Amino acid sequence: MSQQQAIKNISPKLAALPRYLSAVFSQGLVSGFHFVLNLMLVRLLDIGDFGIYALTFVVAIITSSVGNALVSTPLCVYAPAAKSNVERTHYESMLTTLMAFLLGCMLTIGVLVSMAAAGEGIDFDVLIASLFFIVTYLARQYSRSFGYARFDVIAVLYGDALYVTSGALIILFMTMLKPGLSAVDIFTALTLANAAAVLLEVGRLPNPISLQPLLKAFDNYKPLWSQTKWALIGAVTTVVVSQAHSLVVSALKSPAAYAPLAAGFVIFGPVRVIFTTIQNVIKPEMSLAISENRASAAKRQMLMASGLSVIAVSGLILLTMLAWPLLDEWLYSEKYSDAPMRNIVLLWAVITLVSAVQNGPFAALQSLRAFRELALATVYGSIMSLTLVSVLLYYAPIQWSILGILLAECFVATWVVMLSLRRFRSASLSESTVGL
Repeated sequence: MSQQQAIKNISPKLAALPRYLSAVFSQGLVSGFHFVLNLMLVRLLDIGDFGIYALTFVVAIITSSVGNALVSTPLCVYAPAAKSNVERTHYESMLTTLMAFLLGCMLTIGVLVSMAAAGEGIDFDVLIASLFFIVTYLARQYSRSFGYARFDVIAVLYGDALYVTSGALIILFMTMLKPGLSAVDIFTALTLANAAAVLLEVGRLPNPISLQPLLKAFDNYKPLWSQTKWALIGAVTTVVVSQAHSLVVSALKSPAAYAPLAAGFVIFGPVRVIFTTIQNVIKPEMSLAISENRASAAKRQMLMASGLSVIAVSGLILLTMLAWPLLDEWLYSEKYSDAPMRNIVLLWAVITLVSAVQNGPFAALQSLRAFRELALATVYGSIMSLTLVSVLLYYAPIQWSILGILLAECFVATWVVMLSLRRFRSASLSESTVGL
């Protein structure tokens, strides 16, 4: 099969605008659900339980970042640019095998760690519920990436709709059975919803994905490792850049001390998830464009992704400020009256705006396979973030620790914007040379 025929077979079935709208609407369902859920839990859970809930989501995000770096990002970058259906199937089979292995390792290690921690007096039920949520969260992120890598945004839309519907119904059913909810109840509901969505998306595949023998999958993965090891470093350090406060404050203070910072983040947390979705949608298309020597088209997608992200965040900030008296009264006045929640929310607003600028360049650099350069930016950013948060926590009130996050995010944004523009300039010069 020729490369042109293969590209035709894996090219998007919908035009660009419907694909983007479907992906944004799809993630909007999930983010809206999490947004409403987080607002409810700020009021319903006690401060300790909400701190545990927020920390579990941080762990889930870190874990999914590792999975994205090792498996999902290679799937979105290499499979769409494959020169034949056989090559694409090879990538899908190999990477799905490795994801299954990763999920099994997480589950086994998590159970052992939970048993050991339970012996130290930590609630075993909470640990197990958190573990199963994290495992199914990772599986769900991979199934969504698989849909985007195949340009099948409709499969992801159906999965997201089922996740939101089933999660909401289970939580509603739980509230009818007993007067109060716990962190275990929420994790159980979200675990079941994630599992249902994964099963639906797997069931929509025209042909089942055959798994490779594990040793063969590892052997086939070796050529990718030179790139993905940097993607892994970058994924972990990217999370550290934005979540250093959760690690430092929880370690040096307590989950309860971290809770006000997490409560202020709930307004903008779902938007950060949308950023990841936008990247997952455009990475396969950028990779396909770059493989066809259309770097200028990929650059336009990068600028569009960042531009739309900045506009969306700006609108959310404006709405938040206009509705602040109501938000403060409904969300924070009862349990967080001692914390300067307005300052905390404003800091998160600016941090989210800066991260919106990074959205397009992150996707572009991964599509250009500049994993090492991207990793270096986030490594230095994570060091800066951890250092500044620790220093500010020592010398200033807790809320000012997230100023360290803001400064580190600004540093990373400047780095990746300049780097992506330079790489596209080089790619454009190469295209011109090829055309001569």
